[in-house]
Amino acid sequence: MFNTQPISAPSEAIEAGEIVGSAFVIEKSIAIGCNCSIFSAKVKGKPLAELLAVKIEKDSIHKSVLNNEKLVIQSIKSIKHYAKIIESGRHKQFNYIITQFLGPNLRDLALRRNPSTLTLQVLMKFAYQAIEALQALHSAGFVHGAVNAV
Repeated sequence: MFNTQPISAPSEAIEAGEIVGSAFVIEKSIAIGCNCSIFSAKVKGKPLAELLAVKIEKDSIHKSVLNNEKLVIQSIKSIKHYAKIIESGRHKQFNYIITQFLGPNLRDLALRRNPSTLTLQVLMKFAYQAIEALQALHSAGFVHGAVNAV
């Protein structure tokens, strides 16, 4: 399971209710990694609006993985398996990208129910979509480099 601790000290962290960017209200933490955190958000004043994903990384003068990710996403924006960028910028000491929210990841789906209830047909569909997405990424000239098993 993902770590849900903020990527920085609590006084510097992004918190639920905080407004990021032009008008996006953070709802909750989805995943926390070593370099990036992902939160769900909605447009301010529109509680029934679709969920969005906010990915943040602590600003570093050495290297921004998020800027590279933004360039890749912009280059493949017409490919169906990838989220569209809504907005990007800086908030406090963080770089951020706000994208469409594509739903739960495969690990969360597997943990949500008894794994034996995921039929071979469903698993094959997931595998096919993952291969299709990687193939599209490679066709655009990019290599993921960090494909992990669930």
